[in-house]
Amino acid sequence: MTKVLASPIVPFLPLLYVAWADGVLSPSEIELLKQEFSKADLPDEIQSLLNKWLDPKNPPSATQLNHWKKYIVENIGNLDEENKKSLFNIGYHLATLQEGGEWLNESTKKSLLVIESNLGIICSEAIRDLLLDTKSQEESKKEETKLDSKQVSLILEGEHFNLKQRIRELFKDEKFDTDNRSHQLKEYREEVYIWTKLLADQGFGTLAFSKEYGGTGNLKVYGAMFEEIAKYDISLLIKFGVHFGLFGGSIYWLGTEKHHKKYLNKIGNLEMPGCFAMTEMHHGSNVRELQTTATFNLDNNSFVINTPTQNDRKTYIGNAAQHAKFASVFAQLVTLGESYGVHAFLVQIRDDNMNPMPGITIGDNGIKMGLNGVDNGTLHFNKVEIPAENLLNRFGNVDEKGNYTSPITSSSRRFFTMLGTLVGGRLCVPMAGLSAAKKALAIAIQFSDSRTQFGPPDKPAQSILDYQTHQKRLMPLLANAYAYHFAHQYMMERFDDRTEEEGQEIEALAAGLKAMSTWNTTATIQECREACGGKGYLNEMYFADLKADTDIFTTFEGDNTVLLQLTGKSRLTYFKQAFGKMSMWDTVKYVTEIASTNIAELNPIVTRNTSEAHLLSNEFQLAAFKYRETHSLRTVAMRLNKRIKSGMDSYQAFLETQVHLLEMAKAYIDYVVMEQFILKVNSIEDASIKQSLSNLKNLFAFNNLEQNKGWFLENEYLAPAKSKAISKLIKKLIKQVKVDSIELTNAFNIPSHMINNALAFG
Repeated sequence: MTKVLASPIVPFLPLLYVAWADGVLSPSEIELLKQEFSKADLPDEIQSLLNKWLDPKNPPSATQLNHWKKYIVENIGNLDEENKKSLFNIGYHLATLQEGGEWLNESTKKSLLVIESNLGIICSEAIRDLLLDTKSQEESKKEETKLDSKQVSLILEGEHFNLKQRIRELFKDEKFDTDNRSHQLKEYREEVYIWTKLLADQGFGTLAFSKEYGGTGNLKVYGAMFEEIAKYDISLLIKFGVHFGLFGGSIYWLGTEKHHKKYLNKIGNLEMPGCFAMTEMHHGSNVRELQTTATFNLDNNSFVINTPTQNDRKTYIGNAAQHAKFASVFAQLVTLGESYGVHAFLVQIRDDNMNPMPGITIGDNGIKMGLNGVDNGTLHFNKVEIPAENLLNRFGNVDEKGNYTSPITSSSRRFFTMLGTLVGGRLCVPMAGLSAAKKALAIAIQFSDSRTQFGPPDKPAQSILDYQTHQKRLMPLLANAYAYHFAHQYMMERFDDRTEEEGQEIEALAAGLKAMSTWNTTATIQECREACGGKGYLNEMYFADLKADTDIFTTFEGDNTVLLQLTGKSRLTYFKQAFGKMSMWDTVKYVTEIASTNIAELNPIVTRNTSEAHLLSNEFQLAAFKYRETHSLRTVAMRLNKRIKSGMDSYQAFLETQVHLLEMAKAYIDYVVMEQFILKVNSIEDASIKQSLSNLKNLFAFNNLEQNKGWFLENEYLAPAKSKAISKLIKKLIKQVKVDSIELTNAFNIPSHMINNALAFG
């Protein structure tokens, strides 16, 4: 028989097991358990042990839970079936097997019964899991389906499935009632702040920090959490991201050990609420030209933060208007009369009573198009003095004599290295946007499947998802969602494994993927709203909030058009470097490769090949995407070179080729997304999942080719007959994808109550 280590706590094991059975001890459960245990007449030793198991940051391990379960199951064999339905009776029975039963008194009994009653359905489900043969039950309930959404979900969520499941369980708690949040500005902001604090209490605030500060040191984990929170309330997501990701991230990535030790734990617990003060009214995305200054004062070893004019005030700063007490302020560092470019400084902006600190004026951006749970505001600094140690000095430091030093001598390289450390937000925002798109797709597709309209004469009305026009609207967007999901996974892996030499390439790829993915989010939500007709306009369908809250994603973390220019310029740099390293024979080889490609892929036999086997092959699809990318890169480089050689300055030459530059950048991102989709499908072993995802992959490829068929026809990569064959195949594929579409959207794990709310007719 299994022994339990702490015998005094044995009677409470059933309750503790049930509370932790879903892997989450929610705020309401913690409050209930602590309150009732405090009412019970228990010895201090037992109270101390119980409190130990009520800390959400130190949950019992899987081994401990299994140990508890095994002990309970092995020791309740003699109980009758009726008594097995009560946690109190099970606990009482376990106590009788121990020596003594002094724990049992009327106050304790009352408290335990109150806890059991309040745990309600969670309690009964856990008992059933504890005592019954659930495997046979599941087998009897399982429906015959072509695709198992749970298995697809495991592929999508991978190593982060348990983390995401923990978040899903946590958001079932009534304290996270995001559906019934206030529509009053101040109250909504306060609700979001409380939700953020509850997440911090669960230990989520430190996930992106290193292990010694309570985290994992892994941005992939933070990104997975970001994806999941986006399904519930995007204001909460952004509030969380601004404080822990941007403010906390700036201290973590731009500060040094002294800053980490002093601040990170306080930031992780939300004891030190903060904001990220980079953007200025007139300089927006042009961070290098920010006008706020931080001037070193030799007299008292301090920096003076100053805003020259109202046009230079920090603006759109999340958390600034209502909740932040501190800010990481980006300003031009000036010492001994010399400017050393933009650096970050930690500045206290409010005192303990939440009043602005001397010299600081705080404004409120007010009601926005969406995200009104986030208190965006403005900051103006009038000669605000801060200690010199508040310079986040990983990349630049000033000693007591005012001398500036940096491990990176080049000011340009230092600037881009500093900003590169903060690229995490540029990775996480599009992942959150994609979660919103997935939610829209799950609602629209499942609503369309259940909604009937018209039909053949004298026959029942037909599901609108059976209409080809409806499938054509939604199925390519479903394919896009899967394509971008795998691309984001790849991007996270690249970022996690990056070398210093890869930094700028990865930053440029992240910029382009962010742009293309968030544009896709905006388009997907709009199409899904329209596909649900008049009902889609109702608030209960979630599209109103999804549209309003994600629209800003196209300019969050950089305007999409500006970001694509960054991607395009990076590709031109790569092209230039490649040519710069080429010998005469390398150049001949490169030109020969172009000629070979033209012979192989622009051969009339190939451009007119309409066979299904050819069109569905990975080789044809990837080659088409690659040809558009390389051809676009080559022609943009030629246009630029021609203008510069004619005497035009490089800035004007870029202005005149901007449109071509953006199209080249889009082609590059499309190619990367397509490549990663193919690699993912090839890695899957399950035949039914592989076939279903292959259909999505093919639909993504052909829909992209159809959208760009003007370019492919103009460049004679596709003959008209081949283009028509692709359009015909799209019709076939959308029917195949439609068959699996419910399971494919179930795999997104959108909260079931949200789907049910949307599907309710009445």
